[in-house]
Amino acid sequence: MAKGKVRPYADYYCDDPVVPVVKRRNFGAFGSSVILIVAGLFLSNTYAANISLSSGAGVEFGQGISMTTACSGSQALTVTPYSTFVNSSGAGSFYFGSIKVSDIPSSCNGVKFQLNAFTETGTSPSALYNTSSTDAVVGNNAGTFQLATGSTSGASISSGSGTFTITFTNPVASAGSVSRLTIQSSPFTAPTCAQGGTCSVGDIGPGGGRIFFVSASGFNCGPTYTSTGSPTGGLCKHLESAPAGWNSGSDPTLIGAVTGYQNIDVPGITNEATAFNNALAIGLGYKNSVAIVTQNGAGSTYAAGAARSYSGGSKSDWYLPTLAELNLLCQWNRGVTQDVVTLCAGGTVNSGLGASGSGFTEGFYWSSSGHNTQYSWVETMAGNNQGHGRKDLPNYYVRPIRAF
Repeated sequence: MAKGKVRPYADYYCDDPVVPVVKRRNFGAFGSSVILIVAGLFLSNTYAANISLSSGAGVEFGQGISMTTACSGSQALTVTPYSTFVNSSGAGSFYFGSIKVSDIPSSCNGVKFQLNAFTETGTSPSALYNTSSTDAVVGNNAGTFQLATGSTSGASISSGSGTFTITFTNPVASAGSVSRLTIQSSPFTAPTCAQGGTCSVGDIGPGGGRIFFVSASGFNCGPTYTSTGSPTGGLCKHLESAPAGWNSGSDPTLIGAVTGYQNIDVPGITNEATAFNNALAIGLGYKNSVAIVTQNGAGSTYAAGAARSYSGGSKSDWYLPTLAELNLLCQWNRGVTQDVVTLCAGGTVNSGLGASGSGFTEGFYWSSSGHNTQYSWVETMAGNNQGHGRKDLPNYYVRPIRAF
């Protein structure tokens, strides 16, 4: 084929496609899944990928293609693939980066769409993200689109009225390798919070604990406290508390630091003379805990070390909360309005959003926020009291949290 030319293909639809790389599948109430092939997705160079339509005229990535699915009936969906440039030292390449599906009717509520890409001669779907993940799966939860089980890590989604765009966080399929695209529909069951679905306060989280705080706008997080610190990249939006019994019993009382009554600061932690209750401290506990463990060594005999040693839910990002995070935890536990700048006070143990089973005592808990060289900030789960505890005293309780 001459450079820059694309072979003509025809758009078509049938419930039983006779394409060797895709087999007919059964999805219960939907009968045969509808599999639609967009043939001729082809990249002639590193800048332009072409999709051949029935007219034979090539169009670049970003051009929508009309498709019909079982759930949409006569209403055609518009599927638009996009490429993205991934830079690297001294080089860079275009990758198959995202897919937009629009014009989705309400008759598709309660289904999930699975999208796959194929090379020109390949009989198995190409890896799209997470090194080897081949399926891009999006569920339609009563008109709200969300990542479905199988796509909740390594991809992100934006949802609108009758439209969604799934974006691969780390795309791995080069734009030039993608020749065909398929879309299938089947019944959808929304994943739980623990499975990577939408999380609300009180839900069981991915780490097996309880979600105690949700921020719609998100916050910096991670071991270096950045805007890309969440386990899947980007801002964090949730705080999860380790469950009752995380330490094979009740919350332990531990010393603040293994070196005892210190007269040296923890490098990387700013000491706060007054209570540091503001949004800048949400998500900061991971970085603080890493700094404390770096100074004092790994181990579970002191507060931050014990928090970082915990691995519930096979997660390795548990940490000792900051005073602000501890204050939010107290407010959730006592069922009062969460406000990071307001001291936790009043209320009773919260039975409506899961706190009643979380096993907190009303004593003081360690935070990872420093007061000075000798003291760290603490807060009681009884409410209305924050203070500072001497680092060598085993008088205060420990409860790990994580952000994602």
